Amino acid sequence: MGIKKLIHALYVLILLIPTSCKEAGQEQIQKSEIKEWKIISLAPSTTSMLAELGLSEHIVAVDSFSKKGSSFLDIGGLIDPNYELITTIKPTHIIGLNSHSKIKEKLHFMNSKWMLNPSESLNDYFQTIQEIGKEFNKDLEAEKHLMEIEELVKSLRELISLNTNCELLKFEYCQNEKKIMMIISRKPGEITNMLAAGKGTFLSEIIEKLGVKNAIKNQERALNPYWPNIGAESLIAINPDEIWEFGEKSDDQNLCCDIDSFFYPYLKLENITAVKNKKIKLFQDTDLTVPGTNIKKTLIRFAIELYPEIKDNIKILIKPARS
Repeated sequence: MGIKKLIHALYVLILLIPTSCKEAGQEQIQKSEIKEWKIISLAPSTTSMLAELGLSEHIVAVDSFSKKGSSFLDIGGLIDPNYELITTIKPTHIIGLNSHSKIKEKLHFMNSKWMLNPSESLNDYFQTIQEIGKEFNKDLEAEKHLMEIEELVKSLRELISLNTNCELLKFEYCQNEKKIMMIISRKPGEITNMLAAGKGTFLSEIIEKLGVKNAIKNQERALNPYWPNIGAESLIAINPDEIWEFGEKSDDQNLCCDIDSFFYPYLKLENITAVKNKKIKLFQDTDLTVPGTNIKKTLIRFAIELYPEIKDNIKILIKPARS
């Protein structure tokens, strides 16, 4: 009886050995395939998405804006890409925006997988990070990140509704219907050819989720309806309650109100509500205008600006950065 048991045990062991070897082999193949990923990111937003999903170790090169403070190779920018370096790297994946399509056309002969997506709206961002997550087996990480954004929006709307006169649990917008114009860039010292954030952009959607409206309505006739160019006449016609500008002033420059100050050009339009009430704000954090994983940071920053009376409550919602 003991011999039979011994024979049976040996038989089972023999059957298990090939299976274990096969599983070990498959695991090794999978790991080696992962190690072969060589990713080039063409935009700060996609670089931040890759980092959020834990894929930084697979990035070999990035655009010049993403390069700052990193050890990645610099492949240039949208206007001046280093085609020779890109081809030399032989990446498995090149990830960027629709605006990088001309780069793809010139490098059509490469065997790399191209992932170019739109980047105007929040939905564009959601779809892009989900696509990246699916491609690199990071689906769960992508879903978790998007759930965190949705939870933050919900928490902010509840907090605002319970602690201010803005009833966002009942209505989409605050009852005072404040209108904000967001200026992304303008020529220093002038208020001509100002690039503004239009309807449908992620910046517009973020302030809308916080209960206020974008002063700029649909710009179907504009060359770029998402980011229209406006001048002084349009600014007067729109008449925003507040003007938010994103940019940088020199260290020795005042915000207001001497002739050399940053906001001085606006003072000529004294009949605009934002100017009369001195509701002009400069955001010098360039991350706020990048449609990447900083969306949570942008939500918090804008919420504090709109509802300073509950600033401490809003700050409680900030989660510690991941190590």
